[in-house]
Amino acid sequence: MKIQQIRNATIIITYGGKRFLIDPMFAPKDEYAPIAIGPNPDLRWPTSELPIPADKIYDDIDVIIATHLHPDHFDQFAIDNVRKGVKVFAQDEIDKELLVKWGFSNLSVMSADVGSPFAGIRLYKTPCRHGEKSKAERLFNNLGMRYNSMGVVFKFPDEKTLYLTGDTIWCDEVMKTIDKYEPDYIIANCADAQMSDCGSIILDAQGVKSIHEYAPNVTIIASHMDCVGHAALSRKELQKFAKANKFDKSLVIPKDGQILEF
Repeated sequence: MKIQQIRNATIIITYGGKRFLIDPMFAPKDEYAPIAIGPNPDLRWPTSELPIPADKIYDDIDVIIATHLHPDHFDQFAIDNVRKGVKVFAQDEIDKELLVKWGFSNLSVMSADVGSPFAGIRLYKTPCRHGEKSKAERLFNNLGMRYNSMGVVFKFPDEKTLYLTGDTIWCDEVMKTIDKYEPDYIIANCADAQMSDCGSIILDAQGVKSIHEYAPNVTIIASHMDCVGHAALSRKELQKFAKANKFDKSLVIPKDGQILEF
């Protein structure tokens, strides 16, 4: 298994001999206007460039997994440039229909119950809580975006079990996923992205600590960091927090472009 952190939530997972592109967002640095209701209302994003050219990222992949279709996970640059015949897994029929409108033609909705097969690999849709629903859902609706998001569990006979949390805070759904699948590795979206009157909409430092305390033998890989204007937690701050709370040995915080091999 290899995990290459590209930027933000965009990663390439090589698993069971196949290459999975997660949440493609290919905009150049500073392309998008500041997120006015985030903690950094004057900061354009992405705040960093892609570490490698976009065509080198998407030309050699077998499948895309779209955990949800917020613009920091699947943006216009990805829509315009990714080949439309590539296999794409969506979280539900609503996202699938939008991907069809964007021109994609080889689409499946990922299964939560029996898992979705791909080349002998089993992919399981897992639930997310993209912020506290009572507040976050209304906010996302006002912005013309959906609240729904998914995580994914990867299983294959010759690989360790991998759990990609997707955009979620620490919650019962994450605990139940850990209980059910007993992952060896967890990729955690943990920049503590925030919105006014809503609070955190993905994992914060305490949430990462909670994962470690709940599953102390799991290796946690930090993703979705140092890229968007509404993030409140940096890689440097997370590393400092993990060391102070004595779980830094269980945490890997890759830089953009870095490849991890397990």
